[in-house]
Amino acid sequence: MVLGLASHSFVEWLMALKDPFSDFPLRMRIETQALSRVYVRESDCFAVHGPVPPALTALVLYSFDDPVINVCRGEVPALSGFPSELILTPVYRLEPNGPQGVPSGNVFIRLRSQVPVEDRQPDIEACGFCIRESLSYAPHAAWIRSQDGNIATALNGIAKLHDVHDMELVEPQMLMIRVPRSSDGSPSNTSPDGVSSE
Repeated sequence: MVLGLASHSFVEWLMALKDPFSDFPLRMRIETQALSRVYVRESDCFAVHGPVPPALTALVLYSFDDPVINVCRGEVPALSGFPSELILTPVYRLEPNGPQGVPSGNVFIRLRSQVPVEDRQPDIEACGFCIRESLSYAPHAAWIRSQDGNIATALNGIAKLHDVHDMELVEPQMLMIRVPRSSDGSPSNTSPDGVSSE
């Protein structure tokens, strides 16, 4: 029995060594009052945040302009030959069979309508986040980021934010290619016509 547990841990350790995105969640469930969304990590794509190095340009599938992010197909390259400031993240897919989404590192939060975000700022900061942008038209909502600026930290910290008193919604910003819908509501086979950020 102990050997089985040790072997299992060793296998998980080996898998983590081969996973360049082991700090990122494999699945993310986002609960809202209206619906539940599940994002699952793609195994054959990754995102380059910022300008793409010349060695990766042939792998680019599509790009976002603001912020500059390039989605690439293939295995994540060894980072030893790239600049140290290069930021790579996984790409997620909205289940079932939905579009791909790239986490920006921003997280949208909304409290009960009578509770300004500033009233819960100490609790938000205790969860490892800072307010990035307050919304003048909705003082009970804001965009936040992890205090260390790390995208993996932000995604892993979402669960803590749910425990903040009066919190109604916590959702990571996922940049997506907008896919046109056919008349029956299903995605059409035409090429993407734009970008949406959730």
